[in-house]
Amino acid sequence: MTIHRTAAAALLGLWLTACNDLSTPQATATTLRPAAATWTETFDTLDSARWIRSSWPGFWQAPGLTGGFDPSLASVKGGHLLLTLNVQACATGLCARAAEIQSAQTFGFGRYTYRFRAASTSANPSRSGKVQSGNISGAFSYVNDSATEIDLEIEGNRPRTLNAAVWNTVNNKSYSVLPTGVTFGQSFQTLTYEWRPDRVTYFLNGTKVWETTQNVPQQAAHIMLNVWPTNSAAWGGTATTGTVHMLVDEIRFEAF
Repeated sequence: MTIHRTAAAALLGLWLTACNDLSTPQATATTLRPAAATWTETFDTLDSARWIRSSWPGFWQAPGLTGGFDPSLASVKGGHLLLTLNVQACATGLCARAAEIQSAQTFGFGRYTYRFRAASTSANPSRSGKVQSGNISGAFSYVNDSATEIDLEIEGNRPRTLNAAVWNTVNNKSYSVLPTGVTFGQSFQTLTYEWRPDRVTYFLNGTKVWETTQNVPQQAAHIMLNVWPTNSAAWGGTATTGTVHMLVDEIRFEAF
């Protein structure tokens, strides 16, 4: 992440560890080898054997912005995953309903490719909408209180910037803020990270944009996708009421 969110990561780690009703698999060093050399998701359906929809209080809780993840806001439409964020005025200020899914399986070293369009007012994959301030669109690997976390994140207020980050526990992070020539909420883009034991390398539409050899995680992790609210000039932008949608076309994992 491009900001410190230790408390948020800790909450997510606790949830992944303790949420018994989801039976979330726990990654250890012995689970780095995947069940198959390749794994692809095209979202013809949202297979409950593959994906868990989040239903927990959001980590963004703050005075004036509350809410949580609503499993009904993660759905499949026309061969795309549709993740919806809704922010409305309420008695406590602003109340948000956000969407998140995580893979039931964990994955280790390999190439992770995501084709998605960041949050906009359009739920139609063929028609672009308006990009708005006040949200984060994320595609990432995560497990156990950021023992592994490898992030691709797009801010609503900076839709032409890619935020890339690597965590090896919440106290060890490397990151880069990468201006690009594309508007992530206006069109689908292909983003990739290659995770090796000694480095993580990022690509945008096949072009290398960043690499780090620092703080490289070693535990297998879940693939996660989410869209969630912000109300900060520094991260994601001030909140905008209404509804935005993140669309995911495909995910592919290739083991090294």
